[in-house]
Amino acid sequence: MSRSSATSARRYAAPVTGVALAARRPMRFTWQGRGYVVTSVLGHWVSGACWWRAPEQADADTHTWRIEARSGSRQPGVYDLSYAGGDWTLHRITG
Repeated sequence: MSRSSATSARRYAAPVTGVALAARRPMRFTWQGRGYVVTSVLGHWVSGACWWRAPEQADADTHTWRIEARSGSRQPGVYDLSYAGGDWTLHRITG
């Protein structure tokens, strides 16, 4: 694979705000003060909480969406957004 065609991924654990949902899927979000519009949902999965860490939490599952989104006129990127315990987090950007 040539260097110019390689795709890089950056990992984060950054809070996301202003998440708007439609049919239980993220459609818009704000990260680092910039608004993003979801153009496609590429996947969704659920991870259970570790039983030894949070057995008392009724909603301890983490829902993660892999989405394609864009901000303004920028090229779209692929983002992993997760929801757990009432909070949204950006975990990965591929682009």
